[in-house]
Amino acid sequence: MGGIKDLKDELSEMNSRLTELTKELHETKITIRESLKSTSDVINEMTISFTKTLKEVMDKMSDMSIQMNVKDSILKSFGLDGFVPDFFKKRKD
Repeated sequence: MGGIKDLKDELSEMNSRLTELTKELHETKITIRESLKSTSDVINEMTISFTKTLKEVMDKMSDMSIQMNVKDSILKSFGLDGFVPDFFKKRKD
């Protein structure tokens, strides 16, 4: 009968260890989920920030292009196109 008692004790200890391991795995799962959520939030914030910054840059570039086109049109309309040094004109690459 001693063998059955030892087997019961060993099974009980294995059950206890499995329960402990299950709790640790559950906590790890929660930690990983929170970490991934946090990473996702940061990526979303970065994307929003990047998109906003890119839009601002594109708007400024568009404004600069319009300003240069207006300057060129004014110079041409007054016949001053040839009198303005090249470094004041926009470059056509």
